[in-house]
Amino acid sequence: MIKAIFTAVAIAGILAACSEQVSEAANQAARIVIDDTPILALEVGGIVNLSRQPGADFSTPDSAAWRAAQEYSLDLNLAPPVHQSINLRYDPKTPPVSLNLRAGHDGEALHLRMRWSDSTHDVITSRQEFSDGAAVQFALEGGPATSYMMGAPTTPVNIWYWKAGLDQPQNLAAGGFGSTTRLEQGQLAISSTYRDSGEWVVVFSRPVSESGEHQADFSGDTITLALALWQGDAKQRDGLKHVSPGWVTLQ
Repeated sequence: MIKAIFTAVAIAGILAACSEQVSEAANQAARIVIDDTPILALEVGGIVNLSRQPGADFSTPDSAAWRAAQEYSLDLNLAPPVHQSINLRYDPKTPPVSLNLRAGHDGEALHLRMRWSDSTHDVITSRQEFSDGAAVQFALEGGPATSYMMGAPTTPVNIWYWKAGLDQPQNLAAGGFGSTTRLEQGQLAISSTYRDSGEWVVVFSRPVSESGEHQADFSGDTITLALALWQGDAKQRDGLKHVSPGWVTLQ
């Protein structure tokens, strides 16, 4: 009888393991369906079409609603050095990083999905280690005439910043180099995942309307934005980062 009990437990364990494998396989299949779609090349000054699906769930990287959103690929270059400390770490031969972008609107909020290859999963920040990160920057009153390098005093920008290893994004404003200011987070949210294949997928979400100074306004027909990435394994932090070398338009 005892042998029969142990046998039953062993069988149950095997079935549970198989069930987990099937579930993980299903999750992998869902991701492949979402990302195994035609990708359009995006250049500075180009247009990203927004996928409008009232009531859809765009909140996570693997939400099924993303399947209907066009994916774009944009090369990000190493940002020009703007401070002596960055000059010391700046290597002009650093290759660009390809970033994929999708945009969705569920009738109430804007969702931006960023996807890029990264062979290392960097989520710790210390004196010797640096986390991966990503940001979206929005031109405010100045529109496309705004400097894509953190704006200027008369043409500020709103920045959504995510740092790997943290559950919450940062809502920031800037009006030129060294002027970055923390804003109230409001309803800005983040969802991220690092895939075993060596890839980050991050989704920024925020309602179309948000009160407060320096908050990006999404009530118009177009949105002017720029993108940035930090690679922890390359010891990138602060101004040492990859950026889109100009603005793109979300329409």
